[in-house]
Amino acid sequence: MVQRPDRQLIIRGLPLADGGGPRCGHVENVADVELGTGPRPGEALALRWSDVDLKSTPPRLTFSGTIIRLKGKKEDGKGLIRQEWTKTDSGYRTVVIPPFVVETLKRVKEEAEDNDLDLVFTSRDGGIWDPHNFNRLWRQARGTKFEWVTPKTFRKTVASMIAEEYGPRAPAQQLGHANDSVTKRHYIDQPTVAPDFTTALNRLAG
Repeated sequence: MVQRPDRQLIIRGLPLADGGGPRCGHVENVADVELGTGPRPGEALALRWSDVDLKSTPPRLTFSGTIIRLKGKKEDGKGLIRQEWTKTDSGYRTVVIPPFVVETLKRVKEEAEDNDLDLVFTSRDGGIWDPHNFNRLWRQARGTKFEWVTPKTFRKTVASMIAEEYGPRAPAQQLGHANDSVTKRHYIDQPTVAPDFTTALNRLAG
């Protein structure tokens, strides 16, 4: 499981596998947001500057949409689009941004160029960044040594760390799950703790 200290080794402490070109640096910025806030990849790539409030105390951002691909022609409004709602109703959420993600977003903002959809992260031509292309670039950036680290690994890390400190119900709010059963089943790297049944079980000793 990726932990916050390991992030320095996985992303910044080692040369990126493709040589660390500009696009790989952009991948690293998205990875920061994923590791620090726990969104689905499509939600991270759908993030708009209007969803980000770096001046509030504490800084916050809102996941209000996702990137999807509709079958059909682009001129018919199909193809890659920013859907104006998240995967689930509970996915529409505002989360507090940790300091290292604030630093990343400030840096991205300084270098950003305006785009029609106000997206924080864009494709090379300033349009929507396809999650499939992002995943491909991430695989190139992480190399073979850390091939087990996927965007879902970041999401599981967020869930596990929050659960460890705030209890197993807390991560559902951060990840945008309607209840904590999905979070526990797929994202929290912790076993279920059974009650103490030893009074009954100890009778087996006779």
